[in-house]
Amino acid sequence: MDRKTLAKIVIAAALIVVAFVSFSIVWWGLNPIVPSDVRIIEILDRNRESLLSIDGVVGAGIARNETDNSITGIVVYVEDNMTNVQEIPSELEGFKAFVKRMSETSEYEKENMIIHR
Repeated sequence: MDRKTLAKIVIAAALIVVAFVSFSIVWWGLNPIVPSDVRIIEILDRNRESLLSIDGVVGAGIARNETDNSITGIVVYVEDNMTNVQEIPSELEGFKAFVKRMSETSEYEKENMIIHR
C-alpha cells in the first residue's frame, strides 16, 4: 500500500471517529461543556427539598459579582431573623454558597430566585 492510500484511510478513519463522538454527545446529551448558570439551576433543582427544608431559608439563586456580573456561586436567601445559618452548606456540588438576608436582597434578586417557598 502506498503512502497516499494509507493517508486517505487514516483521514477517513479519523473523520468517522469524530462524527461518531459528535453524534454520541448530541444523541445522549453528554455535552461536557455546560454553562455555569445551567449547572447551578440543575444543582438547585436537585437540592430543592434539602435547602427549603432548613428553617429560615426562603429561596436560592445564582450569586453574581456586582461589578462585572460574573457568576460567583450560589446564593441562599434567608429570613432576617434566621439563627441557624450553620445548617446551610458552604458549598453545593462544587459551587460556593453565599447566605444573604432578605433585607439585603434587591427586588431583582427576589424576582429571579431559582427556587423559593
